[in-house]
Amino acid sequence: MNHFSIAFYNTENFFDTNDDEFKHDVDFTPNGRKKWTENRYRIKVKKIGQAISQLGLAETGNPPLFVGLAEVENANVLNDLIHSEFLEEFKYEFIHFESLDERGIDTALIYRSDLIHPLKVEALQNTYPEFGDPTDFTRDVLYVQFDLEGHLIHTFVMHLPSRRDDDVNRDFRNLILNKIRSRMDEIYAEESDPYIILMGDMNGNPDDLDAVDILKTRDVNQMEPHELYNPMFELRKNTGSLKHAGKWILFDQILFSHAFFQSMSGIVCLKTDVFKDKLIQDNDRRFSGSPFRTYAGNRYLGGYSDHFPVYAILNY
Repeated sequence: MNHFSIAFYNTENFFDTNDDEFKHDVDFTPNGRKKWTENRYRIKVKKIGQAISQLGLAETGNPPLFVGLAEVENANVLNDLIHSEFLEEFKYEFIHFESLDERGIDTALIYRSDLIHPLKVEALQNTYPEFGDPTDFTRDVLYVQFDLEGHLIHTFVMHLPSRRDDDVNRDFRNLILNKIRSRMDEIYAEESDPYIILMGDMNGNPDDLDAVDILKTRDVNQMEPHELYNPMFELRKNTGSLKHAGKWILFDQILFSHAFFQSMSGIVCLKTDVFKDKLIQDNDRRFSGSPFRTYAGNRYLGGYSDHFPVYAILNY
């Protein structure tokens, strides 16, 4: 059996230091409100690379086969990341599309190019009709079809709209979830029991009723072939991937299709968890155990991210 890990990481405003006139990124420049200098950027690159290198390492002896990412500005950041100190030897490549998100933060994916091969990549662009015009934009959903030694793996990486202002984005979130479900149904029409992975920042907990209903998530012992299992539902009882108003929430999730739980002859999901290693925890006693974030408002802390990564262990 070959054990490997996969992961998702919201990297908290992973910007370079350049001012892009088409993005709202001026705060993340040397003269902006964040005082985002080249030195601070290089520290961030190193720390995100270090965190990724540890995901699943204890269980498999290797860094992840692939990692979905959120809040990444551009290809320059991803190129610096895969060639950083803790990742360069593992031959990571990246997949990324520039989205129309007003903040300039995108989804992306890095993968070990010597072990797994992308066959098809696509950005599912998302706009929301406002007063009859598609004027509201958000991050693309990244779709990647991989070949892992003859196994097809369909992967969706998402960062859904936030729950701000009395959840004004609820309809927009549900529109995106319906688009993903529709795309999944197309895959099911072509393959009888496909390997499908959804990963991302859902901006909702695993028991969010809209997501459960639209994506068709079920208990692993009750799921039908066209449904999904969300292992984060059980984890929600004990942990979270970020804190809001002092309470743990579990917006960062990995969901799996029926195929991952059927037999030991294919790819099997063994474990899913939140990576809460002390390496990436805040050591301030007031926030002990919380993610060690890069900023608190405009105050630079020098940490990793305001989210913990989530990861899964699989074998084949």
